[in-house]
Amino acid sequence: MLVYETLLKYEDGEVKGNLAENFSFNDDGTVLTLNLRQDVTFHDGEPFNAEAVKANLEFNQTNPSYMTLKAITDMVRVEATDEYTVTITYSHPYYAYLYDFCWPDVMVMVSPKIIAPGDFQTVQGVVGTGPYTYAEYVQGKYTRFERNESYWGEKPYYDEIIDKYIPDSTSRLQALKTGEIDMIFGGSLLSYEDYQQAISIGGIDGLIADMDTRARDMTLNASSEKLQDVKVRQAIAYAIDKSAISDGLAYGYESIADMPFPKGTPYTDFDLNTNYSYDQDKANSLLDEAGWSMGTSGVREKGGTPLSITLTVDASFDALNMPIATLIKSQLAEVGIEVSIISQEQMEWYSAYMAGEFDMTFWPTQYEYASPHCFFTPMSMMTPQTASLSKVSDAQEFFDSITAVTQTDNPDEVQKIYNYLINYDLDNAIDIPLTYSKDMIVFNSDKISGYTFDGAPCFFNPQNVKSAE
Repeated sequence: MLVYETLLKYEDGEVKGNLAENFSFNDDGTVLTLNLRQDVTFHDGEPFNAEAVKANLEFNQTNPSYMTLKAITDMVRVEATDEYTVTITYSHPYYAYLYDFCWPDVMVMVSPKIIAPGDFQTVQGVVGTGPYTYAEYVQGKYTRFERNESYWGEKPYYDEIIDKYIPDSTSRLQALKTGEIDMIFGGSLLSYEDYQQAISIGGIDGLIADMDTRARDMTLNASSEKLQDVKVRQAIAYAIDKSAISDGLAYGYESIADMPFPKGTPYTDFDLNTNYSYDQDKANSLLDEAGWSMGTSGVREKGGTPLSITLTVDASFDALNMPIATLIKSQLAEVGIEVSIISQEQMEWYSAYMAGEFDMTFWPTQYEYASPHCFFTPMSMMTPQTASLSKVSDAQEFFDSITAVTQTDNPDEVQKIYNYLINYDLDNAIDIPLTYSKDMIVFNSDKISGYTFDGAPCFFNPQNVKSAE
């Protein structure tokens, strides 16, 4: 968000204009018209106009990475109907097309000069329309951004922002203390313990977002040999004491989650069939019914085989992933389930879950504007749930319902389908929501007086920093 901007944005619970000042659909929801701002220029001097937007959207449609964003994949035609008007034609309506345009790390506008048709790997340049320009990169040390003096909106206060790479949490806090850095942003870099330590340092203040970022979610692989029985998966759900995560690891900042979506997410305000409140007796009973008997070692067995499973963790994604994994391991041990934790680098973890090579893993759910559609839409093709659901009864009906919800904008029909999809997923204990994560910021109060979190709090918006001067 320093360099790039989106056509639309999600703010205060609704989609609003951004680079596109306003937008409208035709009566049957198949033609979207975007009216663009007329005072915007890319950092390289290229004009931001309808032809530039058309080039971006058509390039994205050929990129396999956009295969789950229906606002891109469903496009039949993109037209620059005049210099500042873009018309997108779809073959059918879909209630979430506008939400897809709000992704601040995916659906951004780049200069047409750096688009290389068919090349989705090579970075041709870092050129957007945002408040800062890309100035300098020193590998392994920092990236420097300079204020965009030609920015169309309110000019940013700071002349430059230097993003330093300090991978170790302790070193980051020390750098903040010594004044080497002025700010640390985001729950991926700060645990709540880090946050408490930081704000205890003289001259350092902090803020935690009021709004939840997303749900912490643990996905169970129903195609894994020892997790194919739904009673075992349900037992795991009952054996997890979410309050220990909320009150202990999250210092009470995170509330317990019952759905894999933040509170306030559209189409999620309904009663669930099952609420897996912490119940060790229920967990033990289900494991007994599934034929897993408690062994002398404290680990359940069936036919001489121990109930041993793995929890695969991308330790770099979130500061709390490993502490939560360790806590869950101890909780499941109390009902006779032996858990081995496997910590992996992000791409190794990504490859493993795409291949279905896991028993349990932490799966990042989506933000309020991207839920629940961006959570379910990829499930039929490219998420850990894809392989998992192949062993669950009536899975084809589940996948067909995902297709159905992507082809309607009728609110009643959308609500009915999500009632089914969410209950199906949770009833079968494919996903176990844990808590609702928060994002946070700590900063040097001599330079910064505050910060306002956006509709997706994990994305840093430089325009929301309040100067102390």
